[in-house]
Amino acid sequence: MWPAGNREDLLEAARVYLRERGLSTTARDIASEAGVSLAAIGYHFGTKDALLAQAATEAIGDALGAWIEQTLRETPAGAEPGKTFAEFCGRLPEAFASVHTHLLTSLEHLTRLVRSGDPQTTMAPAMRQSTDALTKILGAVHPQLPPSELAGLAQLYHAVLNGASLIWLAVPDSAPTAPQFQHAVSALTSS
Repeated sequence: MWPAGNREDLLEAARVYLRERGLSTTARDIASEAGVSLAAIGYHFGTKDALLAQAATEAIGDALGAWIEQTLRETPAGAEPGKTFAEFCGRLPEAFASVHTHLLTSLEHLTRLVRSGDPQTTMAPAMRQSTDALTKILGAVHPQLPPSELAGLAQLYHAVLNGASLIWLAVPDSAPTAPQFQHAVSALTSS
């Protein structure tokens, strides 16, 4: 039986190497940094790629998740959902700037998963976790909305976060602004 701390040590070492080298790190580097044997990676994660996937997901989830929660919790409870959405989306570039390295690593990892033919196994649980967390946060901000609308709104936030991050990575100045999002929301909600 492997000590439980080995798993956390491997995740922390993987996060360090992801920041420094991206996905080009080796299993040996990670194991050495964690102070464990190569076999510990197999025992706890199955493969180096699975370890890196978990480390990248947690790193971006922790950093971006904290920003999302703080930003949304600054919104008064009962605020108008469209206005909240537009203002939140307009602030996304500041969030992306704070997690730039993690965004790049996440994109590299997703590309590798898609090319390997099995993104579902790794990405589906992470996506569910993200949308569940968003649904909970949005429920506190918009207690007037029923659960089905909160779940749909969380899916929309998640989709825009991912799409906007790709735009921002490619051409940061092209990311939509808060007024542009507000115009879009107005256009969608006007009769």
